[in-house]
Amino acid sequence: MIEYNINNFDTSNFDHVIIGSGPAAITLAIELEKKGIKSIILEAGGENYSENSQNFYKGNVIGDKYYPLDFTRLRFFGGSSNHWAGICRTLDEYDFKDWEIKKEDLDKYLLKACEILEIDSNFKDKDLNRDFKQVYFKFSPPVNFKEKYLEKIKKSKNILLFLNTPLLRIIGNIEGNAKEIQVNNLNEIKNIKIEKLIICCGGIENSRILLWSQYQSNSNFLKNLKIGHFWMEHPHYDVGYFIGNLNNIFNLKDLLKTNKFISPKKEFIEKHHIGNLGLRFYQMQLSEKVKRVIDDLYCVAPNFVKKIYKNIFDYNNPCSYLLKMAWEQKPDFNNRITLSKKNKDKNNIPLVELYWKKDKDVMRTPKIFMDNFGKYIAKNDLGRVGLLPYLNDENQSFPDTNEYGGHHHMGGTRIGSNSENNDIVDNNLRVHGTKNLFVCGSSIFRTGGHANPTLSIVQFSLKLADHLNKIKNIKVNNR
Repeated sequence: MIEYNINNFDTSNFDHVIIGSGPAAITLAIELEKKGIKSIILEAGGENYSENSQNFYKGNVIGDKYYPLDFTRLRFFGGSSNHWAGICRTLDEYDFKDWEIKKEDLDKYLLKACEILEIDSNFKDKDLNRDFKQVYFKFSPPVNFKEKYLEKIKKSKNILLFLNTPLLRIIGNIEGNAKEIQVNNLNEIKNIKIEKLIICCGGIENSRILLWSQYQSNSNFLKNLKIGHFWMEHPHYDVGYFIGNLNNIFNLKDLLKTNKFISPKKEFIEKHHIGNLGLRFYQMQLSEKVKRVIDDLYCVAPNFVKKIYKNIFDYNNPCSYLLKMAWEQKPDFNNRITLSKKNKDKNNIPLVELYWKKDKDVMRTPKIFMDNFGKYIAKNDLGRVGLLPYLNDENQSFPDTNEYGGHHHMGGTRIGSNSENNDIVDNNLRVHGTKNLFVCGSSIFRTGGHANPTLSIVQFSLKLADHLNKIKNIKVNNR
């Protein structure tokens, strides 16, 4: 149900307080409800978008160009599900190489997560050769968590939703646990005692909340944790062109489903020390730009151009494609979220400063892959691949476009068993040094792979719900 004044409600009847209302938070609350566990959701924004609410998400980016921070995320019920494109894929087994949990630990929740996102759960890839594979993405409608779950939550007796109630800080005790939270409810600052607190505010705000609470702590709470580091994105850039018949590469049935994605296999990634990636094919309309590409191709492969000349100008048999790539940015301690020393929001909380740079190693991934993929295509006479010039000149930087990444905010509160190694949450998403504080969402990602993160976020929420239910049952049995 939705309430407005916290003073009118006995919150002690709800053991679990969830901060945020995006896919991570809503999935968790709904799953806890199924297990008979009550929870409170505190959403900083309202039921709908407002510019005033978005202003709290302003911030500064230092380093490479990136989207404005109040544009790349949303501060109202449903979170970023209100503008996501619905593209879904699981993380690869290789992506968990440096994690202490494995892919099968999340695969337990794949079917249920796919039901939530309304997608097929079959992600079986198809090998092209020893180096490359065709990979499968699924396309959610996309599911808007506000549209799908708001009315359900309004009618629920076990989920209590407060809108326009931002968390100001988490207050810890001498033992290092979360004791209470301070919120702004109806323009009044109020403290609420909590049993278990779960932060689900996204890959930027999760770090901001913890950093501010750490800064204000006078106890052992959040002590010595290096919060905010290893922030990651998926670079998204045009990388080249393909001229040829895609039926020579892909299964025709897959083309009809728009699953035109190629990735390197594990052995190729390890051999060349690159990141994981997904190469995407987009049909190009016949234009002067396409003609120039074909003219350039004719200079190096005249026989091939003559062979497919008729198809090039046949709209019913397209063979000109722009190649885009989304790929992994390896974790870098210096890419991080910090708090501004100058700028604060209306609640007097420092705004975010995001330090983000793509080092030279980031460009190695598309260059090495495209070089080898182009050779594979030419050797087997499947078409021809051309690289964009910036990939052939190590002195060039990434092109200045309006697309810098996938709006995929990962890292900052990464998962791992050792806080001395800069890990923030353990394998059950509990913040190190605490017994009752958890973080969920893509901020816990240790590495990013190349898959869009929403499906994995939902899987982690389902996994966390199981863990919280287990804790509850142990507590009940020990009474």
